[in-house]
Amino acid sequence: MKLIPKHLYLVLGLLGAISLGQSNGHAAKQPNVLMILVDDLKPAMGCYGDAIAVTPNMDRLASRGMRFDLAYCNQAVCAPSRFTLMLGAHSTSTGLYGLGSQLRQILPNAVTLPQYFAQHGYHTESLGKVFHIGHGNQGDSASFMVPHFHEKVIEYLDPKSTDGGQLTREEAYFTNQRLGEIRSLPRGAAFESPIAEDADYADGRVANETMRRLSAAKARLQDDGTPFLIVAGFARPHLPFSAPKKYWDLYQRDQLPMPTFEELPEGSPQVAGKRGGEISNYTPVPTESDQSFSDDLKRDLVHGYYASMSYVDAQIGKVLDELDRLNLADNTIVVLWGDHGFHLGDLGIWTKHTNYEQANRIPIIFASPSLVRSGSSTRQLAESVDIFPTLAELAGLPIPHVPQKLDGVSLVPVLKDPAIRVRDHAYHAYPKRKMGRAIRTERYRLVQWLEEGQSIDKAEYELYDYQMDPLESRNLADEKTETLRELQGILEQYPSPVSKDLKQGGRPNARQPKLKIETPQIAKSPLRIDAVIMDLIGDGVVVAQGGREHGYAVHVNNGKVAFDVRVNGLVTRIESDGKLADHCEIEAKLDSEKMQLYVDKQLVASGPSPGLIPVQPKDSLSVGFDDLSAAGDYDAPNPLHGVVQSLQVRVP
Repeated sequence: MKLIPKHLYLVLGLLGAISLGQSNGHAAKQPNVLMILVDDLKPAMGCYGDAIAVTPNMDRLASRGMRFDLAYCNQAVCAPSRFTLMLGAHSTSTGLYGLGSQLRQILPNAVTLPQYFAQHGYHTESLGKVFHIGHGNQGDSASFMVPHFHEKVIEYLDPKSTDGGQLTREEAYFTNQRLGEIRSLPRGAAFESPIAEDADYADGRVANETMRRLSAAKARLQDDGTPFLIVAGFARPHLPFSAPKKYWDLYQRDQLPMPTFEELPEGSPQVAGKRGGEISNYTPVPTESDQSFSDDLKRDLVHGYYASMSYVDAQIGKVLDELDRLNLADNTIVVLWGDHGFHLGDLGIWTKHTNYEQANRIPIIFASPSLVRSGSSTRQLAESVDIFPTLAELAGLPIPHVPQKLDGVSLVPVLKDPAIRVRDHAYHAYPKRKMGRAIRTERYRLVQWLEEGQSIDKAEYELYDYQMDPLESRNLADEKTETLRELQGILEQYPSPVSKDLKQGGRPNARQPKLKIETPQIAKSPLRIDAVIMDLIGDGVVVAQGGREHGYAVHVNNGKVAFDVRVNGLVTRIESDGKLADHCEIEAKLDSEKMQLYVDKQLVASGPSPGLIPVQPKDSLSVGFDDLSAAGDYDAPNPLHGVVQSLQVRVP
């Protein structure tokens, strides 16, 4: 392994940019760029050693370039991961942590990767899922020169998949409809396999339009020499696993790779684990608190993931064929990137949203006949943020100097020699009630969980050894103390994360005061909750404590105040008839016989009690949102569109 010192690396980067510009005739014949983004794609492809996967086209792309075997996203959530790609900046540097984060509200002057290329003479355009659109997010129209070609993420062909054509929960999320009423909508099917043509689903249409755009780009090149940057985003294998039957038929069900270790790691902090989440919005996934999946359901989900991956592989194949047909391949840099990984039942987790290996390891492939060594691979640790500076250098552009902090490093030296090392670890993060920040070396991962504002001695740690324990079955933080200290030292070199309160759509707004309230002991006790709400303009959680098994929540639902009490996984709710004023006092009471709600001292709802909450809930108290699994009948975090001015939670 050859590790380049940082000061020498910067010099080489400058020389590389100059030499690439000369060798390609910089102004005359800059390389084109085709970025292929795939949603929820883990490196479960043939080229990454998966013997089951049928992915001939992604494998073909890998044979033309370099495969990064230890590549990681910087946050395992769709929107934040795409921001890290396009900005070259960690979410902990920007505060763009949530699905509903608004780029231009938080970083109005940011220059994204396509904007940077446009500044240097490129024609830029985007298709499919590029920036995240949904959950209150509208993407970023400023990033590209022409209007975005938008397509569906959640899509069904069989009416049975949507209760006869109804708007489902995830369809509502991804189309920004009825966002305050998600729990009242039906769940859509987790998978379907109709006899259908490729273009009957969105990814087929994105592939066809990308081919058309490539043809137009070829004509533009011939006319005036303008190079292109085209970003094509594919939705599958994101849920639902909707793919034509012919792709399901590629797999033998009894040969599918099933999860082998389905428990959370021994000794792991409670905050690190996950149950339920996104997958609970689909049927026939169970919704009860234990989230037990039958063997048939597990196999259906794994089958659906692989079928969806093969479907999108076929669409990528069409695009690559068109690139060849147009004689563009020799002067086009192609990048394949998965926005994050995907748990398929390992650790008992489904989908993403963790700091564990399966959620964060991704495929990254660079291919270009003239610039990248073909048929090669490297164990250089790489991050999503590295793609921005790497593409800039490959294209012969100046080293980017942009308003946002650029956390990525160029991987060009590695693309020339896979033994060279430009970094010795990867960094990623995931914010929950505590901020989880991770250092991944070739052998180990350290995760630090620390609540904002707390001293470092309050941190909880995870440490995993992937040489000895690739399944992450056991947290070694208390055993391998020397390794722990070494990785802590690396983590300490990173700046403190930007406050989560900057996040739009996932936490309270920036005007929410920091209410320092200790989590009360509520097991077998009557409760009284008193809150004062100001500037209320929409729904969300006032206060929540607990999760999928036991807890309570006071929240605003369709403008009305609701009090939910969860006992043994079942929710009992009382709710006011009238809508709340923008400034009001709320009082909620629970005893062994009844539940009561008061607004401005007036009784507005009452009903029988499900009984006192029998045990202390696992999740701690949250104000203005529900940080972990939902205590009430809504989807967490369900941030309040208003301000909790004061709050008291009292027990005898």
